[in-house]
Amino acid sequence: MDILNQISTQIAALNSGEKWHLSAQDLFISHADFHSLSIYISREAKKGQFSVSSPALLGSWVGSTAVTITKH
Repeated sequence: MDILNQISTQIAALNSGEKWHLSAQDLFISHADFHSLSIYISREAKKGQFSVSSPALLGSWVGSTAVTITKH
């Protein structure tokens, strides 16, 4: 199973209002790969089934290696 399917499956399994913290370290991928993945996830979030936020301490998608996904 590829990483996008794994993430989609995990998001689908979340209950409404539940949060999932996802990081590059959790996925064993590089910062650059995580950045690409976070762009894809943020575009998918525009469909309205979940939202994505980056940790406040990092403040920038460019420097972020973690996101929090919240199921709607």
